Amino acid sequence: MDEIKSTYSPSQFEPSSLLGWSLLRKKVFSHLMFWIASASLISRAFYRFSIVVMNKEVETMTKYGQLLNQLCTLCLGLTIMHFEFNRPLYIKYLDCYQTIVNNNFGKASLKFVNKWGKIVRVWVIFAFLYELITIATFEYLYIFKKTGFTANMFLLVSFFSFTQLLYILTIQFIIECCIYTQSTFIPINTLLDTLLHQNQQSTQLDINRMAKLTRVHYTKIIKSIRYIDKFLTYAILVFYLYFIGHCIFVFNEFFQVSGSIYWRLYNVFRFFGESSYLVLTTYHLVRVHQLSVQMFAKVYDLSYSLASDSFEAVNEINLFLFRIDRNDVGFTFAGLCLVSPSFVSSLASIALTLGLALPNFID
Repeated sequence: MDEIKSTYSPSQFEPSSLLGWSLLRKKVFSHLMFWIASASLISRAFYRFSIVVMNKEVETMTKYGQLLNQLCTLCLGLTIMHFEFNRPLYIKYLDCYQTIVNNNFGKASLKFVNKWGKIVRVWVIFAFLYELITIATFEYLYIFKKTGFTANMFLLVSFFSFTQLLYILTIQFIIECCIYTQSTFIPINTLLDTLLHQNQQSTQLDINRMAKLTRVHYTKIIKSIRYIDKFLTYAILVFYLYFIGHCIFVFNEFFQVSGSIYWRLYNVFRFFGESSYLVLTTYHLVRVHQLSVQMFAKVYDLSYSLASDSFEAVNEINLFLFRIDRNDVGFTFAGLCLVSPSFVSSLASIALTLGLALPNFID
């Protein structure tokens, strides 16, 4: 914690996710944990890749789906290593976050973070139980029914459960970063509400000061989002490539003619489980952009309700409106486009098109 000792308050703002907590430590164990996690995912990817390639009994659709899964597992292993090499950037983000919420309005941000932190921790438990069920069911349908229970099977299930836990912890970390970013908008909303309700009684000097303070606060939020977006660029890219591709293949496997009723039920269970990951994470990513857009309405209301006609106050509000109207604040997909409602609708349309056309492409 020495890197951010001057401004960071671990008692109030320490991340609750295991990855976030480890990124703040300088101890050898925290560094070793990232190397082990990355090596485990990369090893699993190459191991499963070799099995899928050599297995001639698997349906073509299933084989391509499994190859995609292992490719994304490999990418996730490299992403975790990317986290390790970019620790300073994450610490810089938390340092910037601390300066934003470290005031009288920061208590509301802390309550928001704590509330969602508890919800996400409960979700992690249910997600891990879901992964245990899917792994055990898959191993039973494909291995246990043919060879019976063996020590190797137990070791494989344990290893795969560990790597799937890494998936969940990575998603938890992404969601936690989104929650921290969302909480930075709470103080600025409070400032705007105060300015809207008190501008009739405030002096010209107070209005000018609060308007400038609000705009400066928003600029700091943009700066913090730039830091965390750069840090999570590859993680968000891998997340969408994996889960959208995974859901497409699972959806198509359900309609395989040769599949048994148990296999179909298993795929339905997987489809809804994987989709829940996609929906939850996308909601929090999009929410950051929406909060930025919602600022425009409040600032616009403020622009024609000001009691003061001073040039300074009007100029501050106009500059604020101009900055918000650029509509470029939020997380990005591979640094190319914002993760916004329009992005989600476009991505859903593309995924649906690929899902329907995939069987023809593979055939």
